[in-house]
Amino acid sequence: MPCSHSHSSDSHHHSHEDGEEQAALLDALRGQGDKGSLVTLIGLGSNIMLTLTKGIAGYYLSSASLMADAGHSLSDLIGDFITLFCWNWSKKPKDQSYPFGYGKYESVGSLIVAFFLISGGLGIALRSQLDQSSLISNLLTWLPDSISLPHTHSHSHGSEDGSHDHDHSVDFRAAYFALLSVVVKEWLYRMTYRVGKAEDSNVLLANALHHRSDAFGSLVALLAIVGSSFGLTILDPIGGFIVCGMILSSGYEIGKKSFQELVDRSTNQTFEEDLKNLLNTSFQRKDNLIDWSSIEEVMKIRSLRFGSKMMIFLEVKVVDHKLSLREIVLMEVMLGKTIKKEKKNVEEVVVRFRA
Repeated sequence: MPCSHSHSSDSHHHSHEDGEEQAALLDALRGQGDKGSLVTLIGLGSNIMLTLTKGIAGYYLSSASLMADAGHSLSDLIGDFITLFCWNWSKKPKDQSYPFGYGKYESVGSLIVAFFLISGGLGIALRSQLDQSSLISNLLTWLPDSISLPHTHSHSHGSEDGSHDHDHSVDFRAAYFALLSVVVKEWLYRMTYRVGKAEDSNVLLANALHHRSDAFGSLVALLAIVGSSFGLTILDPIGGFIVCGMILSSGYEIGKKSFQELVDRSTNQTFEEDLKNLLNTSFQRKDNLIDWSSIEEVMKIRSLRFGSKMMIFLEVKVVDHKLSLREIVLMEVMLGKTIKKEKKNVEEVVVRFRA
């Protein structure tokens, strides 16, 4: 009987957790009225529109580049869903299971989006490599004929083979759809980046860079279409390798930062030094509530990031060794208020006093 009871309790717990996750996903899809949810939902809708538009246009205009770009936009929907879920889940209040809050879900989401970025960059590099190999192969095939038999080459251009190439040439109108994708994706990048900066959200900033990488991908497709129309096929692999480098660099930086947050690496030293200077300056002012002269200096500052929120740990050296408990508590409260007033994303301040 005890064994049966334990199993039932565990099943109920898992059922409750699953219900919470499903509810969170539904809330994310509905949006919570906040800017982060709204901008991600706009990106989600735009990706659906671009996938359909580029897919249909690529099919009817015989553009393999546009079709591939449509497939890329389709895969971007996964990134939008991840961003939407992690953003909303990270905003949940602290509870017994997560005493420090759900902010780390932002770091998890950013790490996954970074993986998508790196995968997309490598995909562009692979395609560019294949295009370059094909281009070199075609040049090697073409050069001997053009040098030794120029008249024959000119004549064969209008032959059955030449006609076949012409029939399967890309319709230049495909370039307009690729250009539309570049414009929309760059607009999404700017909008999402602005909100991500305002909210100090890494997962939104990562998704913004994902939008920009898609804009670059569409730019490569545009170069391929224009290049094939004017015989400048070299533009596609060159542009692809340049874009690949930019995307891989962004993906690496996002992934590195997200991983460091997950393993509780301290925030940058500049932030901690600025905070120390702010507090040491505060100790020199006069206050009716508290005698700041009792504090000699801030000995150490440690900071941890939980999504868009931060937690600060202070070690403060006091001059007066006979401070009452009331005075110590008041100092701790005032130190927390001073930090939170200047650093809006700080959620909790823990102070340790040393003699």
